[in-house]
Amino acid sequence: MNFKLSALAAIAAASVASAATTTVTAYDVAELEAIMSDAKTHLFQYMLLVYSGSLSFSDLPAGVLDVAMDAIDNKDYSSLLTEVDFAGVNSMVTALPWYSSRLLPEINSIYSKEQATATLL
Repeated sequence: MNFKLSALAAIAAASVASAATTTVTAYDVAELEAIMSDAKTHLFQYMLLVYSGSLSFSDLPAGVLDVAMDAIDNKDYSSLLTEVDFAGVNSMVTALPWYSSRLLPEINSIYSKEQATATLL
């Protein structure tokens, strides 16, 4: 399995579906960035969820695949954020077994940095 396919599988494993939103908050972006980073770092754990049937590609929230593909290709994906179903991303993130131990601290860290940057502008 090549890296791009593995990364997409990991991101898909980290998702559940819902309706897309058009209002994007700093916290929404922090959750998405944290899950993409975590999926890249802990790819095997996400793949185990897919292979065990706990999560599937069909659970991918709207817009996440497009963002993931641009992120993997080092493209700017900011214009795609309004197409992401952040309610679905939030549902997926909070349901993962490592949410409290790994994801929440990373989300809070990213969110704090984004808030500090927004305050400086």
